[in-house]
Amino acid sequence: MGNNYPAPAVVVGVDGSTGAVQAALWAIDEAVSRDIPMRLVYVIDPRDASTASASEARLAAARTALADAHRAVESTGARVKIETDILCGKPLTRLMEEARSAAMICIGSIGLDHARHGGTSVASALAGSARCPVAVIHQPVRRSVAPKVRSVLAEVDNGMVLRHAFEEARLRGATLHALWVCPGGDAHDAGDGMRSAQARLSRRLARWTRLYPDVRAESAIVRGGVEQYLGANPEAGQLLVTDSHTADDVCNAGYSVLAIRCSNL
Repeated sequence: MGNNYPAPAVVVGVDGSTGAVQAALWAIDEAVSRDIPMRLVYVIDPRDASTASASEARLAAARTALADAHRAVESTGARVKIETDILCGKPLTRLMEEARSAAMICIGSIGLDHARHGGTSVASALAGSARCPVAVIHQPVRRSVAPKVRSVLAEVDNGMVLRHAFEEARLRGATLHALWVCPGGDAHDAGDGMRSAQARLSRRLARWTRLYPDVRAESAIVRGGVEQYLGANPEAGQLLVTDSHTADDVCNAGYSVLAIRCSNL
């Protein structure tokens, strides 16, 4: 089932887990908005197919997983072209190769975790190193429901990250929450420091709200870091857009993450 796939696509890593199917459903809007195919790929690790019988079993599992994900996407009625492929190699290595031409890679936060072979999860490693944006999708409580983005969060100090955040909020009809992080002290203390931070936040956000007048944007000054903010506000349907350098810290934290490698955008 080889394919040179020179054209860009939204790539979804499939492994038979419900998390992978959820990632495929989430990726529909990404592919449709770009008018490019969705490419479902299953990677067979040769360490799991060391004998002929094991290899045949893995191949059968791959075909079943791809068919299940394909049906799930088709059942939505979305007008998206779906491609499938089975690859052989280490999952992280092959998905990193896919990232060279992909518009985005989407994987589930559950599944594709080969830490049992040693090393970090595929999700964390991809988000930190892939050349294209990587979406790690958190599975909703009701597995039969497609992941719904209700709010997009991003820090305001990175223009490329913020642009992607506004694009995602526009695409999904979600509210954008622009965050200014105060690394120390109390963000709610009154005084010159608080007023200065609020003024800088407003100035940085003003440009983007002019460029995206159709996106509802809210701002907040938070203490400590984005992780603490999300921990204190564990709402369903949150998508954190962040840069790839910090993605490794948040990929397995219970919410969806879109990691952007800013140096390549």
